[in-house]
Amino acid sequence: MLLIPGLMTAVVIVIFASPDTGIGRGLNRWLVEEPARRLNRIHRGKAAFYALLAVIAFVLVLLFEADGMRLFSFLLPDTLVWFAMFDVGVFVDALLITGAILATNGLRAIRAQATAVPRQVSALLRRRAARARRPIRPSSRPTGKTADDDGPGWAVQPAYRAFSMA
Repeated sequence: MLLIPGLMTAVVIVIFASPDTGIGRGLNRWLVEEPARRLNRIHRGKAAFYALLAVIAFVLVLLFEADGMRLFSFLLPDTLVWFAMFDVGVFVDALLITGAILATNGLRAIRAQATAVPRQVSALLRRRAARARRPIRPSSRPTGKTADDDGPGWAVQPAYRAFSMA
């Protein structure tokens, strides 16, 4: 039980007591400098994303207790991989592009498109209703001959018989 705290205390003593030795420099590089470099790469978007994940975990645990913990433990790895694959910067860029388009076109274009859709649907429904009211004309029946007049176009097909090889 005291093995891990004792080991960490020994590592800290080695780092502070002998910073000029190879072991001290190696421990300092891997346990201090490398984590600091990685923490410097975390931007606001990633911090907000991880905070949101923590809030979701907290809410799931509050609502569903042990099942919420299981659900979040199943959800977390896939969510982190998905966001690592797409990177949060892509989502920020998409939001900025959407904002720029809205700023240039204004809300008039969106409003015009939103009002055009119901008009198009109502015009389509009116055309279909007009077609339904038209009188049905008898269709011209094809003669029983093909284009080269050799005989009937499609002969009667024999009934399909299913068989099994089993």
